[in-house]
Amino acid sequence: MEKRYNVYFAGQLLPGQDSAAVREKLASLFKADQATLDKLFSGKAQLIKRDCDQATAAKYKQAMEKAGAQPLIKAAAENNTAAKPEPAAAKPMSAAERIAALAAAPDKQSYRSAPETETANSGAAAAQDDAEDFGLAAAGADVLRPEERPQIVTAEIDTSGLTVDEAAQRLSQEPPPPPAAPDTSHLVMGEVGDSIPNLASDETPLSPNTDAIELAPAGTDFADCAPPDPEPPELDLSAIDLAPAGTDVLDEQYRRRAQAKAPDTDHLSLEE
Repeated sequence: MEKRYNVYFAGQLLPGQDSAAVREKLASLFKADQATLDKLFSGKAQLIKRDCDQATAAKYKQAMEKAGAQPLIKAAAENNTAAKPEPAAAKPMSAAERIAALAAAPDKQSYRSAPETETANSGAAAAQDDAEDFGLAAAGADVLRPEERPQIVTAEIDTSGLTVDEAAQRLSQEPPPPPAAPDTSHLVMGEVGDSIPNLASDETPLSPNTDAIELAPAGTDFADCAPPDPEPPELDLSAIDLAPAGTDVLDEQYRRRAQAKAPDTDHLSLEE
């Protein structure tokens, strides 16, 4: 007979886990309200899943440990809680059993909308059915269905006009041969330190006569060598006359405006 297990939770957390964070994760995992969470974290062992096989117990353990909670797995026979035939009459599921059913298939609409009066028999059967829907495919198995796989389109290219040359043949024409090297037979290397002569020039070098040039004695005044002052230019002023005295030279727009009359200060006096 296959060994059966019960899954409990007594509010214990894995090392390094925060109580508020684990409580929030379990609420999301089990779709549990605050009252149910308070019961789970009361410190007393609460039954999460009753009379399940080893694989189902391992799934509950893995899900709760991922949320940071430390489950308790006990053999059903050791705790005297072995599965007993359920009565045919409808019996409301306990909070822990309903949470266990939700955890077994959290994405099933039937569990999300299940009423509180769902029977234990229907909940256990549905949880078992959901557990059988999941499994690992064999290594190398196709994950996608045929209609989900990308379709490979093979392009038909006409290559009838192409040919393949024999091996080691050039794909382009031969380049022209390089030019011949220049003749350097008339060139020689000079010794280290030799001056390199300038190129020959056809122009006759200049040779000025400096016999009539001599240096002046030291302290000679060269003021007499300065050029004379230029003569003043001859200006034609015949068309220019002087205006009579008092004539307004400036145009009206440029003349100074009349000054304001000084105020009358005859009635003012200075005190001693």
